[in-house]
Amino acid sequence: MRLVAIATIAACLCWGQSAPPWYAATNFAVDLSGTADSRSGTYGTTGVATWNLTFFPPPGARVRILSIEGDLVGWVRSLPGDPPTVPESTAGVTFNIQSNPSVSAYSNSGRCDPCSDGRVSMAYLQAVVTPLQPSFRAAFSRPDVGVVLGPDNALLITCATWLNTTGKPVHLEPTFTVKYKWEDRR
Repeated sequence: MRLVAIATIAACLCWGQSAPPWYAATNFAVDLSGTADSRSGTYGTTGVATWNLTFFPPPGARVRILSIEGDLVGWVRSLPGDPPTVPESTAGVTFNIQSNPSVSAYSNSGRCDPCSDGRVSMAYLQAVVTPLQPSFRAAFSRPDVGVVLGPDNALLITCATWLNTTGKPVHLEPTFTVKYKWEDRR
């Protein structure tokens, strides 16, 4: 047993990490103005921003996400000297963390509709900003994720705005900590 412990510690040191699991904290920020939404039944503007959070496991290993927790903050960006935001205006916002961003084709599930297979959503938040509620903070905690990432070892982070009638960009910042470990790819 002692030999196994020594070998594990040596392997972790060779990978440049302490003993697993590991934690990584990150933050993304964007101002989304969007473009006119011309889809049927919609109005205002819609915008989206995506980022990849890529892990670098050693050869022969894969990444297992154990837990994710953090928050999404957002507000209508209004700088000094800007005209006031129209009182009746609103903007919807969403935030999502998914596995397998290299899976580009969404397919209908067959198990539920409308659903898509191929990606695992580990956190999905939705909020609204208005002149009366010009900012928000939406916290989340997913303590038992247990998702193995695809061969690209990446998470896809997405922020979006929709039905934005404020005439202004919406500032969004997801901040979160990921608990993860390497495991044998077999």
